[in-house]
Amino acid sequence: MLVTALWFVGSMVGIIAVARFGLYEPAQKLARAANFSRSATGQMLGYLTSAPELVATIFVAATGLFAVVSTNILGSNIINVLLATVAALWFKQMGTLGGKEFRFEQAIVIGSIVVPIALLVTGQDTALWSGIALFAGYLAYLRVMRGRHEAPAPVEGEDAVRPFADGNSKGKIAVQIAILVAGIVGLYVLGDILGDSVYELGVAFAVPAVVLGTLTAIATSLPELTTFFSSYAAHRKAGTDGNSEVMHNLMASNVVNLLVVQAVGVGVFTVFA
Repeated sequence: MLVTALWFVGSMVGIIAVARFGLYEPAQKLARAANFSRSATGQMLGYLTSAPELVATIFVAATGLFAVVSTNILGSNIINVLLATVAALWFKQMGTLGGKEFRFEQAIVIGSIVVPIALLVTGQDTALWSGIALFAGYLAYLRVMRGRHEAPAPVEGEDAVRPFADGNSKGKIAVQIAILVAGIVGLYVLGDILGDSVYELGVAFAVPAVVLGTLTAIATSLPELTTFFSSYAAHRKAGTDGNSEVMHNLMASNVVNLLVVQAVGVGVFTVFA
């Protein structure tokens, strides 16, 4: 059991490291180079920081231990909210992040917690109809977000100096894209290891699914902790407001976890388990 537990912990640590250095950092550089709006940058970060949940879900769902998947999704979304709150309190931004400006985003985030609880309580988290309904909800989310565009971020402060501005921008952008691709491949490999170790811990050693799901949720949510604090710190240094970026990071991450990752998990579970 000790060896399996070490593989479990090692894969989680690897996922965190890859998400931090193989996803977040190149994504931020690309967003600044493309002059993304703060909300668009947050959305992109939300998608990328949900990559660990997606990878873990695919491999765990294929083992048939869907209780771990459901607990992971719910736990990750709750932890994301707690981490964003801690970051906002640390940087003294809670009044704005929790204010009227973000009522729409706050409602979406609350829904991303209420819905998985309802599916778990009713035992419908593995039902094929729920996976289809969740993905349909994601398509509706995309449609709504298209109508909520934000202007590109203004050029302010010393952080406003765009990266890759030295005449070799195409080559450096290509490098960042290559890092992102390598990060995704790394997550795939680590997710495979995580799925195998979760299956062995749950079946061979009878570790409760809720324990495994909670541990996985904590591990796969740590990249969000990195992005929340890094975003606030970067905007404070530049003298700009990071609340929109953080809120959209949180919202997109929770939405993708529930409406995409869990929907994919249901599909994998239906086909393979």
